[in-house]
Amino acid sequence: MDFKDYYQILGVAEDADIKAIKKAYRKLALKLHPDVNAEADATEKFKEVAEAYEVLKDQEKRAEYDHIKKYGAPRQQSGSPFSGRGQHAYSGGFEYAQGDYSDFFGKYLAVIQMALIATTSLNLICLKGRTSS
Repeated sequence: MDFKDYYQILGVAEDADIKAIKKAYRKLALKLHPDVNAEADATEKFKEVAEAYEVLKDQEKRAEYDHIKKYGAPRQQSGSPFSGRGQHAYSGGFEYAQGDYSDFFGKYLAVIQMALIATTSLNLICLKGRTSS
């Protein structure tokens, strides 16, 4: 699997603040949401945008992602779940040396993506109700 550039996916600069990231995500989520966009790849693009947002909105995940993007491997910190040391050591089989951090987040985002789709659907319904009255 290729490394995903989450900044490029959202169309923001690497030094973008959380407001810019959130604004870009909302704009793309509304454009690509499967209930609104009938294109064949809209669902996959929507999931990709949601994955990028989930990583970049969280300071710790973003810092780890930035480090992997720059160096191709996670930061080595004592007690870090990625360091392989301590009682909370992570023992997963991700290919960090190849710079594919999206595998790590992809496994945990399926549930979050479904929640985002449901939430966005409700927001769209609410927006339609406001504009039609």
